[in-house]
Amino acid sequence: MTGSLFFLLAVAPASLLGSTGLSEGALLAIAEQSFAEGVALRHDSARARPAFARSAIAYDELWNLGYRNPELTLNRAQAHQLAGDLPKAIAALHEGLEVTRWSRPLQVALEDARSAVGYPLTGDLVSQCRPTIAPSIRNRMSPTEAWSIAAVLWLMTCGGVARFAMTRAVWWLTFAGLALVALVLLGGVWLQDYRHRRQENSVPLLIVTDDVLLRRGNSREYPTRLEPRLPRGVELRELSRRGGWVQVRLANGVIGWLPETAVLAVGGSVL
Repeated sequence: MTGSLFFLLAVAPASLLGSTGLSEGALLAIAEQSFAEGVALRHDSARARPAFARSAIAYDELWNLGYRNPELTLNRAQAHQLAGDLPKAIAALHEGLEVTRWSRPLQVALEDARSAVGYPLTGDLVSQCRPTIAPSIRNRMSPTEAWSIAAVLWLMTCGGVARFAMTRAVWWLTFAGLALVALVLLGGVWLQDYRHRRQENSVPLLIVTDDVLLRRGNSREYPTRLEPRLPRGVELRELSRRGGWVQVRLANGVIGWLPETAVLAVGGSVL
């Protein structure tokens, strides 16, 4: 790694990184070496965090360039979290799961990141704010796996019908019928889950970036909806915006208002 690349990444903000002309290989080298530098400085968090932040910027740029896979997502989220930016780590995991929803390592990493949110030790804020990944077939298998199972079931159906036509044995017809029922059930569950996720993801996901009070209206003059403050990293659903404020819904359905400056919008989610 040349010193000029390190200097370039250190002085350039994330919004300008894409205009520097760095190749994908150079960005990856910066990300990996910066991360390794942060690990080497892990006993000095004040010096380690800037190194992890440089790594996160480079991984973000690679993501924006279209390199989207579970491995890069994990590295990207870990770099953000070690840099002290838990909200961006959670956002990165949501965006990764939107691409590969069935990735078990990403699901586990998201649950771990959610566990790092600084909820108060007393009260029921955790139950009100912390979501869980809802069980669904699309969280368990990829489209390729689903199509493969569907193809096998269809072949079993056709084979059973063919054998019945040749042998007139009723059990072959029963076999074909069971395979067809399984195929229909698989397709129905997949379609239902797809529609549910599409409807849910039509409501934008936000993440709290600073500890903030949830209020009953779009002004600091309104009383609070919940006490104490929502900690950074809490996930919310956006309902509307007005006057620099955003109306949000918590995981348990509680609705309130937050300043727009206190939330981060996420591209994709599996809330």
